[in-house]
Amino acid sequence: MNKPNFFQNVRGMFQDKHTPTRDKLLLAGGVLYMISPIDLIPDFLFIVGYTDDFACLIGTATLFYKTYNRYVKRNRIVG
Repeated sequence: MNKPNFFQNVRGMFQDKHTPTRDKLLLAGGVLYMISPIDLIPDFLFIVGYTDDFACLIGTATLFYKTYNRYVKRNRIVG
């Protein structure tokens, strides 16, 4: 039996009923914010303009790491 790859795990994590809806919405919202051309602080303000993008990236990555690890442990996906 083959173990699922990373993308299959991410898909499974979003389909899993035990993954909190709040986490799913925050992850999707974080990704949408990062790819959106609309920002809280415009990017043309050189360094200051990228701080909101960087903060969103760090927050989304941290939440993803925690949620993904909980999903993998819960489903005993090893490797």
